[in-house]
Amino acid sequence: MWKEYFRFVKLKPGKVVTALLGEIDFSSDSVPLEKIKQLYENGFSYLEITEKGKSELYVSKQVIENAGTMHKKSRLKK
Repeated sequence: MWKEYFRFVKLKPGKVVTALLGEIDFSSDSVPLEKIKQLYENGFSYLEITEKGKSELYVSKQVIENAGTMHKKSRLKK
């Protein structure tokens, strides 16, 4: 499931020992999406986000953050 949202790059998919979560088998579809997101958000260089990942996992978060920023800006102008 995680492979819809992220691509494993620069290495052949297989077992990799990560500093954050230990050994993960990136050839498996059963790696929990939350673990993959955690690695990505902490700068794991062997993961790239797909367009589907951007739109489904992060757009709603950006919209909420942008709405808060816009609200603060409008209050400052008054």
